[in-house]
Formats: sequence, structure tokens, C-alpha cells
Amino acid sequence: MATFAIYNYQFAKIIRRAREGRLFPKDAVEMDAEEAFPQRQQIFGALLENDYNAEQEINKIKFINGRSDKEFIHRHLMPPTDDIVVMRMANVRKTSYVNKNFNEDHIEDYQNCIVIIDNRPGIQRILIENKKRAFQDVKQVANILAFTFDQLLKPFSLKIELMHLQESKKFWQYVEDRRSYPTGFYRVSFHLPHLNLERLRKVYDSVLNQSRESFNSDLDWSFKANEGGQIHFDKKDERQKTLIEYMMEDVGSNNIKLYPNQNKRKAIIVGRDSFAAIGISESTIKRLIEDVMTGDLFGSAALTEIKIKTKTGIDP
Repeated sequence: MATFAIYNYQFAKIIRRAREGRLFPKDAVEMDAEEAFPQRQQIFGALLENDYNAEQEINKIKFINGRSDKEFIHRHLMPPTDDIVVMRMANVRKTSYVNKNFNEDHIEDYQNCIVIIDNRPGIQRILIENKKRAFQDVKQVANILAFTFDQLLKPFSLKIELMHLQESKKFWQYVEDRRSYPTGFYRVSFHLPHLNLERLRKVYDSVLNQSRESFNSDLDWSFKANEGGQIHFDKKDERQKTLIEYMMEDVGSNNIKLYPNQNKRKAIIVGRDSFAAIGISESTIKRLIEDVMTGDLFGSAALTEIKIKTKTGIDP
């Protein structure tokens, strides 16, 4: 059973301002943000579709991390179907071995992980297989995806934001750890990104969210104890529990910080290394590939199972 980290993704506008004296900007722009944003999912889906249909390697998406020119080779396991993309991404390394003549030789090792993109309206999820033989961690793959997709979306004045879902129990493990934090925490801060993914927006329909919308911006807020005191946390308090679950399990990303009384200058980023995950069996992937080979993706049980997995935690 392979384990996949769950990411939400959403799009953001790149607001361009004309530069005085420059008639021809360096980056060609096909659409401005206001024109492209209503079509953001269709644009993203078309980029993935064109990648699959590219007849020449030079026209395919080149996944890089932005720090080097190394390309992380990818292969689609099926044609994009119902706004679902399933691909393998490889981190190619040279491995040394001793041949039959007792000489050291080298071979390229294509260790890879599976990436699933669900671009259906209201879903917008990416699942990344946690496979340490291929990549150090899923964050490395997420950074490659984010950088590459940003470059592809730039001509449309768009960028992508990936937000990894977390386990809310990690928050309560911190605040209940009296051995490490005997005097508790004097402050907790929250960051709510500018949400344009509708299923996340409608859940957090509150005064704070409405205020943020009026400014068309992100939202940061915090709770701070009295001088020398500590914040009272109680996971039996339904309001506290709901807020933490929403921030970590619905929205995701590193959006909560705890400030312990012991060291008031160092904040703990809650959930930075916590990843909500699901399992997908190897047999499901094999059945999916078989369905592609037989041309029987329509009604494929394997594809249906993947669709259910990408919707984990999303209310019908």
C-alpha cells in the first residue's frame, strides 16, 4: 500500500504594472489576470492535456526545481480523463555497480513516485506518493510542481499555491505536552490565505472572513495571554476544535504558530512536518494501467477509486 500526502491547490493572480520606457516586456503575456482568472482551471487543464498529447519531447512540460537545470522526467499513466491526471515523476540518479569483469560501471536509476492531480471543479487536489527511494520527502516533489506550474501559468498572469493538509492532533500534542512546555504558550497566531477555492471559502463564513474579503487580502490574527500568563486550550471546546480542524485539515499549509513561554522569540510552526495522508494500493495502479491498455477507462473501477481518494475529507 503506497502512502500519498494530500495537497489542496488554488490559483492566484499576478497583477502586472506597466514599466515606464519598456514597450516589450521580457515575459510574453497572453492574458491579463482579470481575463485569465475566471478560466483558471480550464487553462491549467489544457496545459496538462497538451503535455500528454505532445508528440515531441521538446514540447512536453519540463519539471525542474528552480535551483538547477536538472529535469525530473515524468510519464503519464493514462490520458487525462474527467480532469484527472496520473503520472510518474522520476529523480534520475547514477548508480555504480561492479560488472562481471570486476570493473566498476554506472547505470541510471529511474526511481520515481506517483503524482495524481484532480482538477475537477470544487476538488483541486494533488496527491503525492511518499517514496523516499525516489525523493527525500514529498515537500521536494511539491516544490518541483509549484515552481514548474508557476512558470507555465505566468503568461496567463496566474500562479499556483499548494497547501499540504495536516493532522489536527499534532496541534493538541504540542499544547498538551507539559513536559516540553510546562508554562504553556503565551500566544497563538493564525494565517488565512486569500481563498478562492469555493469549498474552503464557504466553510469559514464568519465575521473575520467577511472582513478579509472586504480588503481583498490575506488574514492574520492571534490570541495573546495576559502578561506572565498562558492561553487556555481545550480540545473539548467545540469552537476551538472546529477552528483547528478547519485550519489544518481543510485549508492546510503552515498557517498556525505557537509561542511558548520558555523562549518568547522562537515560534513553533504547527504542522510544518505533518502530512495528512491516504493509502492507494499498488493493485489499483496496476488495474488502472491495464484499463488504459485495453481502452476501458470509461467505467474503470480503478479510476473511480482514485476519484474517491482525491475527495477524502470533502463533504459531498
